[in-house]
Amino acid sequence: MRRVVLALAVLLLSGCTTIPTTGPVLVAGPNTVGSQTELEFLPAGPAEGATQREILDGFISAGSAPQNNFRIARSFLTDEAALVWNPAGGTMVRGVYDSVKVTSATEMTYATGIVSVVDEDGVFISMEPVKNYEWNFSFSRVNGEWRLSDVPDSILISETTFSSTYGEYSAYFFNYDRTVLVPDVRIFSRQGNPVASVARAVIAGPSTYLPNASTVFPQGSELVSVLVDAENGKTTVDVSGGASQASITDQQDMLAQLRVSLAEFADVTVTEMSVNQSILTIAAVTGLEPDWRVDDRPLILSDNSFGYSTGSEIESISSNEASIVNLEPTSISYDASTNAAAISSPTGVYLVNDQVNQLSGQVSLVDPQIDGSQSVWWVKPDSPARIFVDTAGRDFKIDGPWSRSARVVGLEVSRDDARVAIAINDLGQGYVLVGAIAADNNGGPTYVSAYRRLTVSADSIVDLAWADSTHVAILGSRNGVVHAEVATVGGSSRLIGRPQNPTRISGGNNGVAGLVIMSSDGQLWKPRGGGWESTGVFADVLTTQH
Repeated sequence: MRRVVLALAVLLLSGCTTIPTTGPVLVAGPNTVGSQTELEFLPAGPAEGATQREILDGFISAGSAPQNNFRIARSFLTDEAALVWNPAGGTMVRGVYDSVKVTSATEMTYATGIVSVVDEDGVFISMEPVKNYEWNFSFSRVNGEWRLSDVPDSILISETTFSSTYGEYSAYFFNYDRTVLVPDVRIFSRQGNPVASVARAVIAGPSTYLPNASTVFPQGSELVSVLVDAENGKTTVDVSGGASQASITDQQDMLAQLRVSLAEFADVTVTEMSVNQSILTIAAVTGLEPDWRVDDRPLILSDNSFGYSTGSEIESISSNEASIVNLEPTSISYDASTNAAAISSPTGVYLVNDQVNQLSGQVSLVDPQIDGSQSVWWVKPDSPARIFVDTAGRDFKIDGPWSRSARVVGLEVSRDDARVAIAINDLGQGYVLVGAIAADNNGGPTYVSAYRRLTVSADSIVDLAWADSTHVAILGSRNGVVHAEVATVGGSSRLIGRPQNPTRISGGNNGVAGLVIMSSDGQLWKPRGGGWESTGVFADVLTTQH
């Protein structure tokens, strides 16, 4: 159940005045989290003789220091208020402008624009547009000094402090048949205990944005403690509840969730699980990879050859190369695990596996995409706001949470087949949504729900690609200039340069480093430093690797 602060943020902001801001919230989030012993930020406690305003400002500033259960922030409160204040109610990221109004001899009202909210479970919610909101604060005298006696159950933090002290972490959950682990990005303070926060999230279960995923931990299980041995990195996660009575298979899957989720921390090398301080002897599960790997080389069609680019040569990819080339494709989406491809050509949309299957004589408005079940996702020219999916001879359509005036201009299914990224252009506005895919018992998609809007800065979208399991790379245009950016699914976005006349983008491995862009003249570009460097390779089609 979400805390009251989240409900207030979502429901009460609608009637307030918009506050001007610029740019998205940026949350730093390395793929591998470094040592937790790095320099910590510790604001000062209350000074002797501090005024009410100084106490209020100090309390808000101390919200960025979660050490010892927000000890410094609680020092600005009366003893009674310190006992009942619940900072876990949510983190409210405030904008540039704020104001304080004295409403009585012992009360002040603090007003600011809310840019985003991080709820008690670490789920990030971007507020668009930014709204103004007010909080009431009450003061009392304690031994002659002012202290806060009534404060909201939340943390107010500036964008600058938020970006420097909070990080993006992934908690992993199982798909419908427990064959794939799907990441759920959460935002936690680096100066708190993010290892424990991630473990707690894994035990509690996925966010509402992954309705088709689940945790294996029995209902009622709770995190008791997390102990990390600083010398050897052995980490013990102690859990309450019925984990000790679970089957061996369930215990293995519980440990798999924890091991994959905590592997992002550099200080964690081995993860064990205990119940009531008793270590469970569990054999490790193999084959559960959190990030599906593809070939690092660009997969291209060039001069009637289809394969991996190896400098000036093309290494043929499969036995169905001739079938693909003969269709004269304008786009290709290829799944190496099934040796199948979704093809767009002047004569329609095709599925190519051990045979050539024409799905439609119409030309798709977007590059058709394939998933692991060999389903093909595409958009009909007479229905630009609707996605069609052909799966094992069964068709269904997707009408997402966008208007009839919208145009779907790009889409791609994540390699875990649990999510789909969709690019929308609508009346001068471009945005990207990620929806959760429900599947039948054969793994075929059945519907999409729980859409999440990513934080991007573009007037229109040119193309998109999954950069890895938690990031979507976007080619977007703003004020007529096309740029590249990468957005975390459940976090921030950042610009990654301005490629030369880009038309398509394809993801590989290792996030931004694995991206490839094709320019309008067919030239391929790779990231280098803060910009893009030509590979010297030209292609007719840059393939999406699923």
